[in-house]
Amino acid sequence: MRTEVQRLIAELPDTGIASAGRLGLALSPQLDQEAWRYLVAHLARLTRTTTGARQTLTAWLGDALAYGEIRYRGRIATCAGEAGLEPGTLRNAKMVCSRIPVSCRHDALSWTHHCEVGLAFADPPEIERWLALAEREKLSTADLRKRIRAHIAGQRQNHGAAAHPGLVEAFQLLRELRAACRTLDQRRDVWRRWPPGTARMALQEAKPLADFIDRLRACALGSSSAPPRDIQDN
Repeated sequence: MRTEVQRLIAELPDTGIASAGRLGLALSPQLDQEAWRYLVAHLARLTRTTTGARQTLTAWLGDALAYGEIRYRGRIATCAGEAGLEPGTLRNAKMVCSRIPVSCRHDALSWTHHCEVGLAFADPPEIERWLALAEREKLSTADLRKRIRAHIAGQRQNHGAAAHPGLVEAFQLLRELRAACRTLDQRRDVWRRWPPGTARMALQEAKPLADFIDRLRACALGSSSAPPRDIQDN
């Protein structure tokens, strides 16, 4: 009898996929934009209509979106809506897949193990060290999360950072923001040429970031609440 993952693999398109497994999807380098968009839509439909293998489907979507980050731009919010997932879930999956290629994932571990490591670290040797440790010591996801948080907190304390609740999460978020800023800086030639329609779409996608900046500005100025926004979503 075929497993749920094997059944899902059998439903994948015949072209554009180099390999598929429980922990990820490796796409062919020659995958064109039309085929990529079809694959993303197909994976979203599978995710919405399938009750099992949710981790595998999330990993597949993360791999497809990470592939598109380099070659074709995708809309995470739209894809999440079609898949019945939270946009944040897909953003995290995309980041994990961009940091941990399919060939570097450990078959003995779960997708959630890879998420814990991939969201905490960006350096490939550090990622491999933690994945190997989790496999060697047979850590549960919860135990791995505790070890990683303790490690990061220890590093911050060794560098003179004051320990307080939420410090580890704050530095993780700042690291992700720096990575996003680097991407924007590297792709100035792309977004500076966007037409008005694309710019409006980008504003909708970036609303959480705009709210975040407003809140930071209010906090930096000593205000207890963010100023009201004058522009509403269309």
